[in-house]
Amino acid sequence: MNGMLILGWIFLIAGICCWVNVIYCLVQLFRAKLVLEMPLVQKSKNFSVTHKGGYSIWQEGPLFKLAPLAFIHPKIVNLDSQEEVKLTPSLGRPHKNSFTRGSNLMFYCELEVGNYNLTIVEGSSLNQLEKQISQKVIDHLPINKVLDQQYNLQIKHSLSKKQRLIMLICIFAGLFLFMKGLFTLLQLSLGIRMEGAI
Repeated sequence: MNGMLILGWIFLIAGICCWVNVIYCLVQLFRAKLVLEMPLVQKSKNFSVTHKGGYSIWQEGPLFKLAPLAFIHPKIVNLDSQEEVKLTPSLGRPHKNSFTRGSNLMFYCELEVGNYNLTIVEGSSLNQLEKQISQKVIDHLPINKVLDQQYNLQIKHSLSKKQRLIMLICIFAGLFLFMKGLFTLLQLSLGIRMEGAI
């Protein structure tokens, strides 16, 4: 019994540690340092990267409006090598809102130290499911499209691909370990057989 009790506490604490790591990563993601801000009407802007690592592209603008996300697509080119940077769509499109304006995480990318150009090109930044949902919302709700000058594209420091993968693993591993540990401790303390216990 003592062994199961210790094991239950180990699982519980390990699960909590995983979630602490997730929270730390989310704080890093949403409080990241701004590298570049460009109004959509500007269409193109050069910037420099002094630290190799993960970066993210955010769309910032007024709330409760039809955002240009469905009609534009960012493009980043390394000016030193003339190579286009691969952009990875964000999962779930995380939002960061104030009272009147909000930011929407569009893409992740990995940037080396060097000089870059951010350009806005035609084409949707949404996947097929997001397009369908967006169209349904437009059809059924009175949402107005606002002018592009009210929107900005932002590039911020972000999590690397490895950090994002670890965070994803920690989400599921943390939930599994925490529940296993909790059910085991409850089973030992209450004397009732619980599904999910070790």
